[in-house]
Amino acid sequence: MKIETQRPEIFPVMVGTAGHVDHGKTALVEHLTGCNTDTLPEEKARGISIDLGFAPCRLSANRVAGLVDVPGHEDFIRNMVAGAASIDVLMLVVAADDGIMPQTDEHMRIVKLLRTPRVFAVITKTDLVDAARLGQVRSDLGAFLARAGFPDAPVLAASNKTFDGLAEVREKLREMVEGARREPDRRAFRMNVARVFSVKGYGTVVTGVPISGRLGVEEPLELLPAGKASSVRALQSYKFDADFAQAGACAALAVRGIEAAEVARGMTVAAPGVYRPTTTALAWVENASDALVLKRRAEVRFHSGTAAVLAKARLLDADELIPGASGFVHLELEAPVVLAAGDRFVVRSLTPVGTLGGGAVLSAEAPGTRRTEPGLLERLAAARRQAEAGDLLGAELLAGPRAVLRREELVRLTQMPPAAAEPLIAAKEQSGELANLGGGGWLLRARLAEVLETARKALARDHAEHKYAWGMEPTRFCGLFGLPGSCFPRLAELLAAGGQVAVRNGRMALAGWAPAISAAQMRLREAVLERLTAAGVNAPARGDLLKELRAGEPDLRLVLRLLVEEGLVAVLGSNLALRSVVDDCRKKLLELLARSPVVDLPAFRKATGLSRNLAVSVLEHFDGEGLTRRVDAGRVLARPEAGKSR
Repeated sequence: MKIETQRPEIFPVMVGTAGHVDHGKTALVEHLTGCNTDTLPEEKARGISIDLGFAPCRLSANRVAGLVDVPGHEDFIRNMVAGAASIDVLMLVVAADDGIMPQTDEHMRIVKLLRTPRVFAVITKTDLVDAARLGQVRSDLGAFLARAGFPDAPVLAASNKTFDGLAEVREKLREMVEGARREPDRRAFRMNVARVFSVKGYGTVVTGVPISGRLGVEEPLELLPAGKASSVRALQSYKFDADFAQAGACAALAVRGIEAAEVARGMTVAAPGVYRPTTTALAWVENASDALVLKRRAEVRFHSGTAAVLAKARLLDADELIPGASGFVHLELEAPVVLAAGDRFVVRSLTPVGTLGGGAVLSAEAPGTRRTEPGLLERLAAARRQAEAGDLLGAELLAGPRAVLRREELVRLTQMPPAAAEPLIAAKEQSGELANLGGGGWLLRARLAEVLETARKALARDHAEHKYAWGMEPTRFCGLFGLPGSCFPRLAELLAAGGQVAVRNGRMALAGWAPAISAAQMRLREAVLERLTAAGVNAPARGDLLKELRAGEPDLRLVLRLLVEEGLVAVLGSNLALRSVVDDCRKKLLELLARSPVVDLPAFRKATGLSRNLAVSVLEHFDGEGLTRRVDAGRVLARPEAGKSR
């Protein structure tokens, strides 16, 4: 890591070259930057660019932008894709003697699939042709750019040998860079690894162009997909020591605790806990080829950032995509790659080899997605609109696998540092898109029907298995969605609003559901309630109740179970009492504890009128609730909020 002393102002803008092999890209870059980006021995020996070549592009007033010279040879398309992913300004290079070549066309398609940068073209090797030929190439190039979607792109001409036109190219480059200066990307830091090497005194160094965020010296990071924790020992940008790395500017990070052999191109370094490697994704894809067809279950090579892996592309809304068509796709990657909503990608066919198309990730998690899933295509269409509008959280929520999320997962999906995630979540709640369920749970309102359908199916199964129960208890019901029981009241309220499900005696059930109880059992239920009402604090024993009412044991067991679920009856050891009686005893106990920190058995009996044995059972019941705890002298209040909540 060679250190320069005069630190320039860094523009977070990347300039990229593109064009056919041997059209003079690298020589033009050297004239503009003073750097030869062919640094590998094989590159120098063969005279072509194999790997990405990064160089500082000096502008006026000591300002610097990044310039990446991407390979032009057909064998090195993977590296070209890696470079194109970070390009803001494209300098298309076409040699005057050759004109537009197949690689020129493919490079333009790849760049446009990954980004839509500002574009200008430079015709090189003008010293080799006459004016007529130069005019023809200029005309052809203008028409080519118009077809590619850049009708206003400037076309310049220069010679790397005579230097004619280089001043104009340099000025146009400055103008394009200053006009393309990007807004700061405030998402959490993420950088795909382009190169890795060791430097004496620094250790392992990883280089690349950060996709998002900022990262300073001594800040923590993690290497993905390995999941290895690290931190930044030192960093540079364009060979200058820097205080931080930022999106859109080349960075070299010296990292702690990671050996160079553990890192490879395609890996990612990122702020800890925000991004995850994945082997599945849901995406929008466009067939940008001239003649290739993307089949329903195509095997492709998937390129995103600096990663390139084999993948299966399973179309969700069509059996095939012809050139110019677009649709939704479920991607199954052969190896894990760090992806997030909004990431651009390219897919290339294996046979024949060629660029099929590309698109954008809508959700970086898509296990088990089925094309027959109800409402899937509508959700994906809405997610695409959100992504194109810049709402990446909205895209992930709509396309992702879960309609109900825990707060920590919701924060992670914002791609923001936790403090910056809160305003995004608050805005979604204020707009009505998200419903706060309490207890750390959130529901996406646009997918309420999906949650309701899951609930209906689960309740139908539960009713079939437990035909004598009023429904699913809160904790078990919330567990269907990975939520704690504290989310039940709000979740139940939202689901019950449609009239298909309802809360029955504190449990969730299908609307109209009632336990399978006979007329005789219903009469027994009324008799039990009448007997317990008459008994008051003199709660009868279960055995006595069985004899008095001349009931069968199975029938009484069922009736008592339902009465307990309804919250009408409490079991106190071997005795039974109305819940209202127990609640009155609780109230009197709390009044005693408000006057004295310890309440003994005689004082409690006097206040409630209970027999000694029954008073002991009631106090043990309160101990079990966590309201009181036993000490030598009696009972003390263990958890005041337990009593207040009733």
